[in-house]
Amino acid sequence: MIPDFYPLFEHYKMHLLNLKGLSRETYRAYINDIKGMLEFFNERGSLDKMAVRSYMMRLHSHFKLNSINRKISAIKGFFDYSVKNGVLMQNPFAHVRSLKRKDELPSFLSPDEAADLIDSSDDIRDHAILELMYSTGMRVGELESANCSDIDHHSGFIRVMGKGSKQRIVPVGEKALKAIDAYLKSRGIKDALYSDEPMFLNKRGARLGSRSIRKIIYESSTQVAITRHISPHSIRHSFASHMLDAGADLRSIQEMLGHSSLSTTQRYTHLGIDKLMEVYDKAHPRAKEK
Repeated sequence: MIPDFYPLFEHYKMHLLNLKGLSRETYRAYINDIKGMLEFFNERGSLDKMAVRSYMMRLHSHFKLNSINRKISAIKGFFDYSVKNGVLMQNPFAHVRSLKRKDELPSFLSPDEAADLIDSSDDIRDHAILELMYSTGMRVGELESANCSDIDHHSGFIRVMGKGSKQRIVPVGEKALKAIDAYLKSRGIKDALYSDEPMFLNKRGARLGSRSIRKIIYESSTQVAITRHISPHSIRHSFASHMLDAGADLRSIQEMLGHSSLSTTQRYTHLGIDKLMEVYDKAHPRAKEK
């Protein structure tokens, strides 16, 4: 027999909501991860090492590395909370380690593929979504939470609420501004600055969720015969790489992406050591002897 974790799970949901730096999308993922884990162990009726090992084998057979590591993090956090609240004596996942990450990056697009992807949609909303994501490199959760008043068509900037409730101001390209303006006008919004409505709505008139955004990107990629998987992160990586190739400096890209570490930006832009040295040699006044 295992304890009834569900009353504690309800309290833990509120605990997660108060954590700083947890995005809306990550919160939802953690809740689903823990819910799935509880269902597994309730069916098994045990939380011993053999049961944990069986659960990990199930994860390995159904999910990719990043998803497994996220689930481990979510589950460990819940069981630490269980120990802290006296429901368990020790965390049954304390001995489980995260998997070593491979140096793999999400698929990214060439400039021509990005243009084809954006132009593939005849839907005025979906076209505006694709334009804005590629123009700014916004995360899917950031796009989901964007409101009309966040964008200033006159100055050409958008206010983005990033991880840890950190705000940043990001430039928006002319084509993206025109696409958003056309979409908002179709909803009767003449000046976005004076509207508190969500920037993108679903068919029911509610805020468009990240799952729907992912679906839009997937369907658009299949229309232009891109055979590899294209995700919101693929567009974000493409934005960073294309900006760098066009001459933008790493620090500026870091600011636009909302990265706290420049090393993360380096990974997003597919930089190898040779490219880093090239950027350094061009930028630093004492990089080379004259």
